[in-house]
Amino acid sequence: MRILDKYITKNFLYPFFYCLTLFIFLYIIIDLFGHLDEILKHTVPILILQEYYFSMIPFIVMNTAPIASLISTIYVISAMNKHDEIIAMRAAGINIFRILAPFILIGLVVSMSIFAISEKILPLSMKNARIIKENYIEKSENRKPKTEKRIYNIALYGKGDRLIFIESYDSLSKIANGITILEQDKNGNIAGKISASEGKWLEGLWKFSNILVYKLDEKGMVKGSPFFFENKDVLMESPKELISKGTNYELMNFKDLSNYIKNFSNTSPEIIKRLRVDLHQKISLPFTSMVIVLLGAAFAIKIKRRGKTAAIVGMGVGIIIGFIYYAFMATSIALGKGGILPPILSAHLANIVFGFIGITLIRN
Repeated sequence: MRILDKYITKNFLYPFFYCLTLFIFLYIIIDLFGHLDEILKHTVPILILQEYYFSMIPFIVMNTAPIASLISTIYVISAMNKHDEIIAMRAAGINIFRILAPFILIGLVVSMSIFAISEKILPLSMKNARIIKENYIEKSENRKPKTEKRIYNIALYGKGDRLIFIESYDSLSKIANGITILEQDKNGNIAGKISASEGKWLEGLWKFSNILVYKLDEKGMVKGSPFFFENKDVLMESPKELISKGTNYELMNFKDLSNYIKNFSNTSPEIIKRLRVDLHQKISLPFTSMVIVLLGAAFAIKIKRRGKTAAIVGMGVGIIIGFIYYAFMATSIALGKGGILPPILSAHLANIVFGFIGITLIRN
């Protein structure tokens, strides 16, 4: 059996790494030509471009590894069907699940590797890529503002152990609405709360209006009467810092996002609901490779055609499977963020449904 496992693994890894390398190359070429005018205009150094695209590799690998796994699975099983190797294994009394065990194990290894990349490497690499893109590739004082003027649900750890939540911010007028600032003591307990209906960025300072300042006890209860100010200058992060730090939840790993949600749990139910979906998706997304390999193997094992026809049918099946899977996942995630499905179910629903379909097809 070990010989069989080595044989399947060896045949799987070659097309897998070939597809992965091809996807990385295509992404870089497409992105490079997409920003070619800006690169030439700002004369971006070759070494900076090299660092930028090297930083993007973890992101590319994370998003293309499932498709590379699916294509490799269908390719290997189609080749085995072509040479009647599957029939020979079944005639020797080998169970179909045992035949496909190496594919499932490889899918699990790929999934675990993607999870490790997303936790340890991706946040830092994407942060570096974003900095390079802003400072070298897309820098322009005369650039036209983006169509999207208003940014919603900004939340971040502020300076001085403060938690800041802003319902909406208009980047053109530099006005923030629905501001809540929670002040923490040295032990991490909420000691004070500042609420303001509006804040405007003027001359390097935030001008808040209609402000309520609360003092809280150790249990988080309001202590005494709140103080009201019609207008007040408040020290808070600049608009640039609010946008860059308060909206990039995808750059956090699982532990950081979990703590982030915990600290903001009593601030805004709407943003917490969306963040919980993102949190569970950080677990479900890496395991896409294992599920999609299982599903691809189930379909590929039933393809009985030979030669070029088998390859064409296999590739077609792979594209269709990938499209349906990602469409279903996008829909379930949207339903979760919209409050229709529980966050944990919306994040894992695609893996559960398609994993069940794959196992059922193999058994039949």
